[in-house]
Amino acid sequence: MMLARGEGVDPVLHGPELGELTRWHLVSYAPEGPGVPVIQSPQEAARRRMDAQMRLMAVQLEEMAAVPQIADMLTQEYERAQWRSGPGSQFLGEADVVNARLDHVVAGAEREILAAQPGGPRTRELLDRAVARDTAALARGVVKRTLYRDCVREDPVTAEGARIMSGRGAGAEYRTMLSPFERCIVVDRREAFISDHVVEGSPAHAAWHVTDRAMVGLIAAVFDQAWKRATPWHGELRAVGGRQSQALRSVGEVRTTEIQREILRDMVSGITQASTAGRLGISVRTLQRELDLVRGMSGAQSPAELGYWWALCPDRLADDRIDTVSGPGEDTAVA
Repeated sequence: MMLARGEGVDPVLHGPELGELTRWHLVSYAPEGPGVPVIQSPQEAARRRMDAQMRLMAVQLEEMAAVPQIADMLTQEYERAQWRSGPGSQFLGEADVVNARLDHVVAGAEREILAAQPGGPRTRELLDRAVARDTAALARGVVKRTLYRDCVREDPVTAEGARIMSGRGAGAEYRTMLSPFERCIVVDRREAFISDHVVEGSPAHAAWHVTDRAMVGLIAAVFDQAWKRATPWHGELRAVGGRQSQALRSVGEVRTTEIQREILRDMVSGITQASTAGRLGISVRTLQRELDLVRGMSGAQSPAELGYWWALCPDRLADDRIDTVSGPGEDTAVA
């Protein structure tokens, strides 16, 4: 108001007010009189202020519109990175990387190596690699326990490997199991390698290197449970032309369903019906109904008779036969 009335103002006393008027372009200073404020048109000053704010808002709206797209793009990369690394596990996508890491960890084993290999019979290349890798560990006094599917008892290459390694002392032990199990390798119960079930579209040889002690302990405990249920093996070769194998290769010979075989395997292993039903995702009543069907098929009147019938039944090898047809010689690099 003082400027509008032509009254002088003190730049020191009215400095904050003059600064605000200048920012709003209501006051400017002439080049020939830099110390003298000049009043500008309020309408023009308001228009200029509005134009500046509109330009700023346009930039901000453009940035806001891009936020969801940027977030989606960064989220994909973030989640992919989370899958592949962390404080307790690392994703290994290439077979050479898996084998190199596995060789390094096994070379540092001090007490124990646990290996669960559900892939079926071994190829000569994989066998030679495993023998070379494990021999040095056994020489250091490391205990090696390997779990295979039962079908390897008919494979000369795998049987040869078991005879070689178990014949070098008490350090190498082998067992086989009819029921399926997960692939893993555990070293000193401190590090583990497991197959990938996380990254969609990952190659068949992909694996996770797990170093979280709690998770490694769980993996080892699952292996120990499977080991107790498995049958010891010293590399004895089972004749492919045996009575059971001949029966299994007969068309239509398998009479039990996959779920019935799972129930029977757990039953003879002493696992409760409630635990089996929970694992298979069925009710106990449904499980008992499946057992009733098997009893009617077998003529067994008691659990003991049913267990005896199952021990002699060629259906015990049905899942191994399926593996053989679909290519059990395939194996991952987690070997």
